[in-house]
Amino acid sequence: MTLPAITRDASGAPSVDFAGAVKPDGLAVEILERGDGPDVVEGQQITVHYTGWLWDGAQFDSSWSRGQTISFGLARGSLIEGWVDGLSGVPVGSKVLIVVPPEKGYGQRSMGPIPGGSTLVFAIDVVDAK
Repeated sequence: MTLPAITRDASGAPSVDFAGAVKPDGLAVEILERGDGPDVVEGQQITVHYTGWLWDGAQFDSSWSRGQTISFGLARGSLIEGWVDGLSGVPVGSKVLIVVPPEKGYGQRSMGPIPGGSTLVFAIDVVDAK
């Protein structure tokens, strides 16, 4: 399976290239750079930098655009399952690509700029976990 390619600009902000990418059947997680911190555990507060795209390449959100990281609990019910499943066990300091199918994202519900039934692509830098 060929996932989208992530590149970085001089500031570290990610871009995505879907050329040749094949949409996976389920959740796909690729550690692009493995960090040397402790593994993230479900239930922790994590701090990340991220950008999210629809499978068609349209960016729908980015902490990089806002110029600051974001922190939240890595917990089911407060975060999409694809993030909880995809980031659990990943070492702090890692840069991760996660492709989230609708059933582990927002399902058939539309959420702001995200149409129902969307496959989501995230470039996530795991900055901290406590």
